[in-house]
Amino acid sequence: MDEESKDEAEKIRDEETSLGESAESAEEIAKRIADKAVEEFEKTFDDNAEQGCKWYALNTYSGYEKRVKHNIEGRTRNYREDNFDPSEYIRDVEVPLEDVEQHTEKGKKNIEGRVRIPGYVLICINPDKDKRIFKFVQETEGVTSFAGVNQQPVALTKKEVMDMMTSYIRREAIKAAKLNSPDKVMEVKYKVGENVNIITDAFAGFHGVISEVYPEIQKLKVIISAFGRDTPIDLGFDQVQKIEEA
Repeated sequence: MDEESKDEAEKIRDEETSLGESAESAEEIAKRIADKAVEEFEKTFDDNAEQGCKWYALNTYSGYEKRVKHNIEGRTRNYREDNFDPSEYIRDVEVPLEDVEQHTEKGKKNIEGRVRIPGYVLICINPDKDKRIFKFVQETEGVTSFAGVNQQPVALTKKEVMDMMTSYIRREAIKAAKLNSPDKVMEVKYKVGENVNIITDAFAGFHGVISEVYPEIQKLKVIISAFGRDTPIDLGFDQVQKIEEA
């Protein structure tokens, strides 16, 4: 997420406030800021594409995504050899992040800035005639390869880039405006239809099927077969264990 987009987010927030913040909730303002940031990114994408710049995906070692971004940006700033300046060809390097609200049997946990696409870094490049820029990026510590075919980099489509970047752009714009994001990802250990074993309560030892999940209160509705009929019971996340399929 570049500084220009962050500045734009601040500008939109100021404009909304001057028009009367009380008339619009913080969540609505956050959404408007996020929508504007996505529009600006899409416009930048189109402008770059007209100039021959394309987005590529880099494969990296797991857990090295942020370090690879830092390494590429550092080398790009400092590399000046053989009449080759990589800053003329690299437009942007991004590691899409997301905020997660994780619900498990141990309770709720907020995870900020988790890598959204593990093992990948996105980079916008305007290839030079000799394609030396690809070699430069490939030689960066932590990069294993470009995503492509037969070891040749293949550019991402606009849809692919927007799908991977949109939620991250929204997140960054809202954070820059110092507002709470309404786009937090909710991650729940249990899913409707899964088989579970009840480990506490009067029905300990019974098996059942999850029919409803209530992450906000750490509860499940489980259907068990008891007394000759299906019986729904409410249980906490910590009162059941998933039955792993063989």
